[in-house]
Amino acid sequence: MAFTSQWERWLWRGAVVLFALSLLILPLSLAVRFTAQSGWWWERGFDQYDAEARTGLPRAELDHGAAELRAYFRSDDELADITVTNTVGAAEPLLSEREVLHLRDVKRLFDRTYDAGWGSLGAIVAIVAGTIIWRGRAAGRALASAGRLAGATVTGVIVVLGIIAVSGFDEAFRQFHLLFFTNDLWQLSSRDRLIQMFPQDFFFESTLLIGAAIIGTAVAVGLMGWGVLRWGARVDGGLRADRLDAA
Repeated sequence: MAFTSQWERWLWRGAVVLFALSLLILPLSLAVRFTAQSGWWWERGFDQYDAEARTGLPRAELDHGAAELRAYFRSDDELADITVTNTVGAAEPLLSEREVLHLRDVKRLFDRTYDAGWGSLGAIVAIVAGTIIWRGRAAGRALASAGRLAGATVTGVIVVLGIIAVSGFDEAFRQFHLLFFTNDLWQLSSRDRLIQMFPQDFFFESTLLIGAAIIGTAVAVGLMGWGVLRWGARVDGGLRADRLDAA
């Protein structure tokens, strides 16, 4: 792909880097939204890790509390004020004050992740539209080249990070909290309902799901780019052969 000036080369390189970042952030945002809002995913975790026995709540109340928690993440409420009925019929808060304050931080992180997802979608649309306007008939090949490079890069990065996380998830989980939270409210114990409802194994599986979503998207985009470039090379080869035959 020919450029007429140095600034065009740097502009295109920047666009490819932005495309790769967007290709990472968009599926990450969608996968986080799924794990944070899917009743099926939560109920699957409750069944697998026996959350009813761990929390001491009837299953109906556990599901009710979970539904209220998902609604809180979608709402504008600052704090999660959720009440459940225990096994003796008395009403009680689902979560302690410390857990409620930690969930406020979690909700803010979710919101920033969703905003980043929308931003990455806008960046992808802008890159595609800008390339079509800028490159004209060569836009298809340029976008295919960018997709192949970005897809391969994102796949490689996530595979490496995934190996690191899987080989030492406890430490990776701790470092994640140290990086994204500015307090120690996330340091909960097995007596806290959040840990009883969502043990670390639940987050491990959610992390695997998020990683798979990113890799799947990156591989699909990379293969599409590779396929378009391969098809274009065949077409070019056929056109050159036709010209030689005509000559």
